[in-house]
Amino acid sequence: MQTGNTVFLALGASSQPLTRPYGWLKSLTSILCFMLGCAFFARLMRAFGHGGRTRLALAGSFTIQAAMMFTAAGLATGKVVPTPGGPISPPASPPMFIELVPLALLAFQAGGQIVASRVLGHSEIPTTVLTSVYCDLTSDAGVLRGNNAVRDRRVMGVVCLVLGGIVGGWVSRSEAGLGTVFWIGGGLKCVLVAAWFWWGAERDGEGGKGNKRRRGW
Repeated sequence: MQTGNTVFLALGASSQPLTRPYGWLKSLTSILCFMLGCAFFARLMRAFGHGGRTRLALAGSFTIQAAMMFTAAGLATGKVVPTPGGPISPPASPPMFIELVPLALLAFQAGGQIVASRVLGHSEIPTTVLTSVYCDLTSDAGVLRGNNAVRDRRVMGVVCLVLGGIVGGWVSRSEAGLGTVFWIGGGLKCVLVAAWFWWGAERDGEGGKGNKRRRGW
C-alpha cells in the first residue's frame, strides 16, 4: 500500500500525474498517518502487557480501527467527500482537501491492522501488502509440502484480499456506493472485537514464533 504511495509522492516532484497536481499530498498524508498509526497501536497494545497479546489490547485496537472506518463510512455516505459513485470534481476545479480526512483515518487504522499481525507473530499474513507475500510464497522450500501452516495462511490471505477487492469493487459501483464498503469493513472489525473475548488463551510453551496465541486479559 505505502510502496505505491511512495512512488506517487516521488512523481509529485515533477508535477505528475498532470490531472491530479495535488496527488502527492494524498500520498504523503497516507504514508504519515500509516506510520503514526503503527506507532500509536504498537505502544497502545504494549501498554496492556504480555507484548500486547491480551484480550483487552486486541479488542481495544480493533475497536478503534472500526470506529475510524465507521467515521470514514459516514463521510462517504453523507456525501461530505466525493466518491466514485458520487460527484467527482473535474481536474480543472480547485482541489477538495476534505478528501484527506477519510484517507488519513483509513491509513491510520491500517497501521493498527498490520501491528496486530506482528504482535500475534503472524507476519506472513498479508494485511496491507502482497509483494513480499508473493516472494515468500514462491521461494518457500516447503511450498508443496502437505502440512505447511505458514503457506496456508499466506494463500488464504491473498485469496481473502482478492475476494474483498472484487466484492468491494462491485458494491462501490452499485447504488450502495463506496460508503457501504467502509461500513462492511468496520462491521467485520467489530466481529473481530467480539471474537477476541472468546479466543483461547495462550498455554505454556506456545509463545514461540508463529504460534503466539492471545494471552489472558
